[in-house]
Amino acid sequence: MIDKRGDVWTYPSGRIRLKGKALEDLRLKRFWRDNETCRKCGERVYFTARFDGDPQAYDMAHIVSRGAGGSDVIGNVETWCHRCHMRFHNTGK
Repeated sequence: MIDKRGDVWTYPSGRIRLKGKALEDLRLKRFWRDNETCRKCGERVYFTARFDGDPQAYDMAHIVSRGAGGSDVIGNVETWCHRCHMRFHNTGK
């Protein structure tokens, strides 16, 4: 049975899924911890995209993907620029 408490869902496996304010709080916390810098390429990232397709827009990337059972926790996400995140999803690198 999934324990659904507001914006935090805990699965029997221990996996945590966030939504709403809880997810936004995680995004902001990771952004600040990574000093507004992409952990893949070292470029500065912007929390809000400056224009459509902004390569330096902030993406919160999961280390272990949600699909592979990864949780929405600070230790399983990091700051990537949009360019690196899309490159990873398109090529696996």
